[in-house]
Amino acid sequence: MMRPSLLTALLCVFAGCVRAPPVPVRHVVSTAEAPTFRISQGKGTAILLVNEETGARAASLGVLELEAGAGVPEHIHENSVEMLYVEEGTAEMTVEGKVVAVRSGDAVYIPARVRHSARIPEGAPRFRAVQVYVGPGPEQRFRQGVPVKSPAPSP
Repeated sequence: MMRPSLLTALLCVFAGCVRAPPVPVRHVVSTAEAPTFRISQGKGTAILLVNEETGARAASLGVLELEAGAGVPEHIHENSVEMLYVEEGTAEMTVEGKVVAVRSGDAVYIPARVRHSARIPEGAPRFRAVQVYVGPGPEQRFRQGVPVKSPAPSP
């Protein structure tokens, strides 16, 4: 039995592979240039800063902002590690079924294939976290939200 990668390589040789040209690496991306999406039923935003669209193939980086009462439903990232650095506010996160409180100054590590969710308690201040995915891709789900702004054209 052939391994999928070998089969794919052979198909590319015989059938020809069409590959998108590589995206030029943008070493600096300002928040003003980054696409921003309204998420969590209008109670949050996701700012997508560095990802495959800016030439980063190994990881992505964004900013997640959530108001009181907002939440992120339970989910899994099959192939990506998620890390958060909490800049402002507090949240109740559930990681592998265990509820943990996170607050400003905390770092959170969520391995691939681990169920997790988050909730911002009513009356809590705004939650703001830098969000990194090692193995980019999960950040693309935020594009299902309502665009707040589109990226400015790069020079």
